[in-house]
Amino acid sequence: MCSERALKIALAEMYIRGVSTRKVKAITETLCGFEVSAAQVSRATAQLDEVLQQWRDRELGEIRYLFLDARYEKVREAGQVRDLAILIATGISLMGERQVLGVSVSLSKH
Repeated sequence: MCSERALKIALAEMYIRGVSTRKVKAITETLCGFEVSAAQVSRATAQLDEVLQQWRDRELGEIRYLFLDARYEKVREAGQVRDLAILIATGISLMGERQVLGVSVSLSKH
């Protein structure tokens, strides 16, 4: 049996990777041993949208140091493998706490 936390983490990972609702349903049923409706999967992803929006809209406070970085991942798009730049902004607060301030993606032009 799946724990609720493990199930939410798995759903979030599949959502981020763009897995279809039908595949999420099948994977969840295989992993957890119980049937999940497409509506339940859609509700779970809608909740993830809300959490992400709250994160995007949060107050950042004062940032002492700002670090900008990028990493590249290979992605398949329209049958072609391309480089995807993942841009990450990380800040250090006045209290010395590190936090991710934002994440963005950009397809490489080469």
